[in-house]
Amino acid sequence: MAAKLFGLEGSTVRRITKLFALDSSTPRRVKKLFSLDGSTVRLIFEDFSTFTISGTANQIVSPVNEIVDFGVRSDFNAGGSDVSVNASASGDASNVGGISGLSIDVDSSHTYSTTATSDVSTTAGVSMVYVGNAGNAPNYIPNSPNEWGTSESAWKSAIFGQYGNDGRTMANATGFRITVGGKVYGPGSYSGGSTAGEIGWTSGGSGQKCFMRYRYAGAQLTHWLVFGSYSQPSSITIPGFTYSASSTGRRARVVNGSNRNFAVSGGGLTAGGNFATGNLAAGASTAFITANSTNEAWTLTGTGLKNPATFTISNANNSIQVSGTFGDGENATQARDRIQSVLNANSTFQGKFNTGVDADKTISGVAHKVVTFTSDSPENTSDFSISVTGNDGSNTTPYEATTTQGATQSLQTTVQVTRAVEGSSVSSTKAISSQANIDTAGAEVATLGGDITYDSSTNKLKVQDVDATINVSNAGSLAFNKD
Repeated sequence: MAAKLFGLEGSTVRRITKLFALDSSTPRRVKKLFSLDGSTVRLIFEDFSTFTISGTANQIVSPVNEIVDFGVRSDFNAGGSDVSVNASASGDASNVGGISGLSIDVDSSHTYSTTATSDVSTTAGVSMVYVGNAGNAPNYIPNSPNEWGTSESAWKSAIFGQYGNDGRTMANATGFRITVGGKVYGPGSYSGGSTAGEIGWTSGGSGQKCFMRYRYAGAQLTHWLVFGSYSQPSSITIPGFTYSASSTGRRARVVNGSNRNFAVSGGGLTAGGNFATGNLAAGASTAFITANSTNEAWTLTGTGLKNPATFTISNANNSIQVSGTFGDGENATQARDRIQSVLNANSTFQGKFNTGVDADKTISGVAHKVVTFTSDSPENTSDFSISVTGNDGSNTTPYEATTTQGATQSLQTTVQVTRAVEGSSVSSTKAISSQANIDTAGAEVATLGGDITYDSSTNKLKVQDVDATINVSNAGSLAFNKD
């Protein structure tokens, strides 16, 4: 500590803070005054100020351009490529042509009306009733219908009543067989004469004549005889009866259980009709086509209509909004180019950002194709977001990042020291390092001149001028307090 020099002002003792001396005829400010103490030189006067330093210099955040990244995974696929189907199989099928939800529905229990042909026979012991002579022989007819004018339906029902309603017709019978005494008598010639519609049977044995003759007028049996000899026939068989029947066939339809349209261009049941062609909406099905057979084979041709992924980009205040649709099957590089082209076409976005630059980045261990946009002037633009609707695409998760968005400008701390140097007022300014502590700030200010020093042990800055002042700009918490 330098000595203090005092003087009398009248009768008042005052400390001398400024001392001047003549340099020839020029008064000069005396900064230090020394004197001998015996043989020791001692400082008896010093013109200076001290400042106690505290706090930390401001963090420097310069105005910087905003940088925004948009991108997609490197394994991105926009999807949307239509799928051609040319498939064939038999029976029910799912995911036809590789399209999830597209199926063929075959109904194997479809019933329909048809005609059938079969033999019908009585069993042994059928009731035969004597009705008189015809051709010198006893005659029998079943259940005693009138010999003349008996209808086909009455005769048929009398013998084969269980079949009376299924449409079997005598007109479609190909012949009669009568079994008597174990012998079967079939179609032959009748020697009693020829009448339209007659069928005779040959002799069944010595003294036995077995024959039947019948004649039709339209669909009616107008005259018929059964001669069973003196013993009754054991059975009567009428082969080849045609009758109505119910049969099981197949029918099929196309069911579009996918979430996309499917255009049917052809196909159907191999043994049946064709599917209706045209657009089949998602969740819809064609009408059934039928095949009255047991064949379940089918073919189908058509096109599964796919939708590619779409994207939307906007900022927080919606002053920038863009959207687009990726092309069918676009890969990551093409998708990145499409995003860039849509943003470049937006005048508001282009008013703030330069043309994008392509980059490859790894995000959370996954490779990405990214386009980076930099604002063409310091910006504090609202946050951006990008969303992708995947539709038929794959690996469509988007990527967006803003690396400098929202950075507020913060200037560097400066310290200005004003003091007298050789009779003149001098102001010197020092830019302080970002977030400098007390010692760093003190040492940096001390470099302004030889008349300024810093003592780190006391955190004090010393300036060789009692009237020295210090001004701090953009201080942060850094302060220089004069003692």
